Amino acid sequence: PINEFDPNRNNHIRLEDGSTIIRTSEVPMTPLDGGLKGIHYKILNYDRNRGYLVMYNTFEPGSRFQPHKHLGMVEIHMISGSFFYENGAVYAGDYMCEAGGISHAPGTDEGAEMITVLHGPLQMIGPDGKIEATVGIDEIYGRAEANGAVAHLEETGTGH
Repeated sequence: PINEFDPNRNNHIRLEDGSTIIRTSEVPMTPLDGGLKGIHYKILNYDRNRGYLVMYNTFEPGSRFQPHKHLGMVEIHMISGSFFYENGAVYAGDYMCEAGGISHAPGTDEGAEMITVLHGPLQMIGPDGKIEATVGIDEIYGRAEANGAVAHLEETGTGH
């Protein structure tokens, strides 16, 4: 039983079989920067070599994500709330696979909680339609690191 390893359930654990348990309540939320008010994340896992990142995201009610283009696929499992964009809406319990190469600007009226898997960087699109920045997993990791929110990855060896 897990309680033998961590009776208070407050330590991140790397098990003998190579499995990892992240106590997500112990990981601080990191705000997204660059005009993305009300959107926060926690990195759960990442692999720099394979170019993917798993994170828990929250969107406060009324949040809007800056228009952006996905250079790789994005997978989402909506835990609670919903978000919408030009081509549809995702609700609590839904799974969505956003194709690489799409551009959109999702938002939420009620707020949202989700697990997101990024399989490549995003290009942030400005009001003039031009690319303002490319944001990859290294930049997302760097923001979390500056916020003191990556120690669990180093402790458990899940970040590569």
